[in-house]
Amino acid sequence: MVEALGICGRYLSAQLNTQSREEKQFCRELFEAMTEATVGRADPGKIVYPYDLEKAIQRLETSFYRDSFNRNSECAKAIDGAIYKSCYKRDFYNLDIAVMVTVHDYGFERVRVVLEYNIHSREYDGRFTRDNKEWASSFDLPDKAFGGAILNAHPILIDGFARHYRKLYQDLGAERFSLPGAPEAGHMVQGYEITRSIWFDDRRGFAIGHNPNAAAPFVCWQFKTENGARDFYWGSYCNSEKEAAAHFAARTLAHMQDEPIKEIPNLLAAAEMSTEQNYNMIDGLRNNMDAPKPDLTDGQTYEELRELAPDTLHSEKPSVLKQIKAAKDAPHPKKEPDEKGHTRAKHNPER
Repeated sequence: MVEALGICGRYLSAQLNTQSREEKQFCRELFEAMTEATVGRADPGKIVYPYDLEKAIQRLETSFYRDSFNRNSECAKAIDGAIYKSCYKRDFYNLDIAVMVTVHDYGFERVRVVLEYNIHSREYDGRFTRDNKEWASSFDLPDKAFGGAILNAHPILIDGFARHYRKLYQDLGAERFSLPGAPEAGHMVQGYEITRSIWFDDRRGFAIGHNPNAAAPFVCWQFKTENGARDFYWGSYCNSEKEAAAHFAARTLAHMQDEPIKEIPNLLAAAEMSTEQNYNMIDGLRNNMDAPKPDLTDGQTYEELRELAPDTLHSEKPSVLKQIKAAKDAPHPKKEPDEKGHTRAKHNPER
């Protein structure tokens, strides 16, 4: 994350100090590459708690609700601060950079919901464009969780910030980062296809499954990995994808908060763990065994090779038992007694 922010700073410097389109494009591509590597990682501070206070009390998760409430408020202040700092000339703002910095600190999802809440709650304000208002109309999280997440920047700047955010979101395909973990396909469990999963270094994780023909078409499971196979249990069956996503986010958040664990960063290795038959070979290739060594003997036995071509074989080494027996049978020189009757020890006169 520090490296990503450093790249972001260098990109800002390039935007302000160079007119070269090539340099600007290089910096942006570098930033996007680092974003790919960092922004999708599971971070409890970037997971938006999806339930209201009443449900959080029922689920014994009030601390998660309060933490998310405070994080929403901090995100709003960070957006205001990033907009203010991006003013490099009177009435000129680099809102593209302001978006990048805030997204790196708070994640795509939290920045999105804070923006949606502020624009949706001020739908009457004609300074917000129609496109941004329609985009923000999808906001459906508990309003009280955003009571402190009020943006104080000028509405025109907030509108421009939201426009740059939406562009970056689209350019990076950031819908992949709306939930922790990563998309998955091809793994079937009880008729449900796993569509998303997150793995942790304690060999546990969570997954969302989808079966359009089931009475409850979505499910959120917990799983554990043993002997290279995933065992799914504690399924929460849901009628909508949004409901399953809420279960997925809340259970992931609780798991990461309660135990000192980390997400497995190599998603290919995590997927391999679920199907690998040779469990000691987690190497990015599924179900691969040790490559057989080529047979260069043409079926001949060791004795035949020793008789036909003894020079091509490695010199034979006697076994440990034979070495011990040979050492016992070997003659030992007699030790000469010294004047006092003790065995004379070797002596270095220079010491």
